[in-house]
Amino acid sequence: MAGTRTPIITLLTDYGTRDHFVASMKAVILSIASNVQIVDLTHEVPPHDILEAGFMLRSCYSYFPTRTIHVVVVDPTVGSERKPIIVATDNYYFIAPDNGVLSLVYDVEPVSTVVEIAAEHLRMPEVSNTFHGRDIFAPAAAWIARGTDILNFGNPVEEYTKLTLPKARVVGDALIKGSVIHVDRFGNLITNISRDDYNAAREKVPGNAFKVMIAKQEIVGLKEYYSQVPKGELLALFGSTNLLEISQNQGSAARTLGAARGAEAGVLLK
Repeated sequence: MAGTRTPIITLLTDYGTRDHFVASMKAVILSIASNVQIVDLTHEVPPHDILEAGFMLRSCYSYFPTRTIHVVVVDPTVGSERKPIIVATDNYYFIAPDNGVLSLVYDVEPVSTVVEIAAEHLRMPEVSNTFHGRDIFAPAAAWIARGTDILNFGNPVEEYTKLTLPKARVVGDALIKGSVIHVDRFGNLITNISRDDYNAAREKVPGNAFKVMIAKQEIVGLKEYYSQVPKGELLALFGSTNLLEISQNQGSAARTLGAARGAEAGVLLK
């Protein structure tokens, strides 16, 4: 998977930006591979929130050029026996702890090879038990960017962690039941009900009547953009991730409804 263009490494962590953690990872990468382009996906994942990190990665990884190296460090069991792994697909590399943080990627990106990062000469000389982002994951990304074959890092891994994540389900023909899986900074409630879920159910119930039920509220109709309703009004639409969102025009649906991740949501087709 080597290429002639400038290698791209993305970073997604729960480190925040006030401390030295992110800068240290970048310093290690650049000391090994000075010609790479480093892109910050986000460092504002809530501490230890594997599901949130997985959603963030799933939402944007595929917009990067092929051969991009995605590094994800949300690692509540750092220093334990969980493996640091490299996952290769036909299009990308993913470097992460084997704790399920890549589960949403596994759902959509066929995996070709997974290896454990075990080779000591491809790590930092001293490995901290509490900062594998700097000492294991960052060097691995840099060495891959320099063209190192992933089989040089360690043995292939046949079994790796895949979390069972909540999925929408159809009840009868006309009701889709799901839940909120993410609340963005605007207070939009993003559910696990996809446009594909909706289209499949709509084949059985032709028409365009539509009602969303969440937090004892009912929202009638499906909109295409936020300003289709008056300021302050709630609405439902399929957003940029092709997942159903409950939103409030120029307001926070999360605050107005008192809803958070895990809240149940239903779509009734008529």
